Amino acid sequence: MKRGPEKILLILNPASGFISKDIAVSLILKKLRRHFTSVSLVNTNSPQQAGEVTRQGLKHFDIFTAFGGDGTVNSVAASLINTNKILGILPGGSGNGLARNLKIPLSWLRALHTLISGQDVFIDAGKINNNFFLNVAGMGLDGLISKKFNLESKTRGILPYFYFALKGYLEMPQFKVRVTTATSEFEEDIMLLALANFRQYGAKAVIAPHASPYDRLLDLCILKRSKLIQSSLNIQRLFTGNIHKYPFYKTFKFEQVHIRSLNGPIPFHFDGEYGGNELIDYDINVIPAAIKVRVPAFKK
Repeated sequence: MKRGPEKILLILNPASGFISKDIAVSLILKKLRRHFTSVSLVNTNSPQQAGEVTRQGLKHFDIFTAFGGDGTVNSVAASLINTNKILGILPGGSGNGLARNLKIPLSWLRALHTLISGQDVFIDAGKINNNFFLNVAGMGLDGLISKKFNLESKTRGILPYFYFALKGYLEMPQFKVRVTTATSEFEEDIMLLALANFRQYGAKAVIAPHASPYDRLLDLCILKRSKLIQSSLNIQRLFTGNIHKYPFYKTFKFEQVHIRSLNGPIPFHFDGEYGGNELIDYDINVIPAAIKVRVPAFKK
């Protein structure tokens, strides 16, 4: 039985993650064609191309399903902001941060069930200068990790992230930033500054325990610079949801914030993608109920 008159476009990044997608795609198309009016597939070779394919398809499709990693998902999603079109996700990367946060099964085979019988919800998005993000953006150490991972890593997955995290920590210059909101201004020496719409980066690393994509706010999270031994002893808090108990951590919610680096350009990322340019000034704001996403049906 088809699910109404919906037309679905599957946007595939064959290079993401570890799994071979050739067999997967044939099974996915076969199953989706039982439930949707029209099913089409486009292969892409970069997040930028995925975004362009999405923009070109806005007049022709109802659901745009990203089958790839966080970069592919971000690019497809960014092209759907304020369009009332639906974002679907088939996890195919190594981090799969947004899928984890939305409780979408990490198995693409099980995630198909969400596409077919899930429900649609509106979630907030964030914008850092000219870049949209749905999950987490940030600067400092995680910006540096993203830069090194994207430019230097020859393999994907979690282990290279840990390697570049340690390498980045040892190499990272001291960053001092000025944070300005509508009601306050302060300066801080940071190890990293995260701007979170959801709780975790991916791989169960929870940077913002109280973040929600439905509250029309973003969470600003600061990890202050500390000695390596202190950071190492407390890094496990990231994976238990207790980072807010770390004495070098602070957080608050905001609608709009300006970040200025006080000692030179600072690297940044959005949804794990290196920003490309290292800047001094960053403007960040929330976009309430920005995008419709298909998620697992809520249990009544």
